Amino acid sequence: MIDRGLTLPALRHQLVTAVLTLAASGLQDADFDPAPHLATLLTDACDATAPVPWLGHTLRTPEEAALTADLGTALRAHLTALPPDPTLTDHLHAPTWPPITTTAAHLARLLLHNDHQAHTP
Repeated sequence: MIDRGLTLPALRHQLVTAVLTLAASGLQDADFDPAPHLATLLTDACDATAPVPWLGHTLRTPEEAALTADLGTALRAHLTALPPDPTLTDHLHAPTWPPITTTAAHLARLLLHNDHQAHTP
């Protein structure tokens, strides 16, 4: 893969961190707050509901965009299933949470692989 450079590398770092954190279910204890990670994926570093415009900015490949869209679908399903003003426990114990961690794990693998393979011409 030839990396022509991301225009928003600091936001790429935030994106990768958010995805890794969502994928690491071992870090998700009673004090885990998913809100900042969800904000990163839905507004700050990428729009997981429509990630294609982020190609070249915080996403490197169409495959990353496709998996990000899958994560966006899981996030939307999760957010709509939550009660109003959800607690941290509501997030982590919802039946819609495991698909988020699974999809995030697949995306994390791809993001890290692509970051390790990236080089400039």
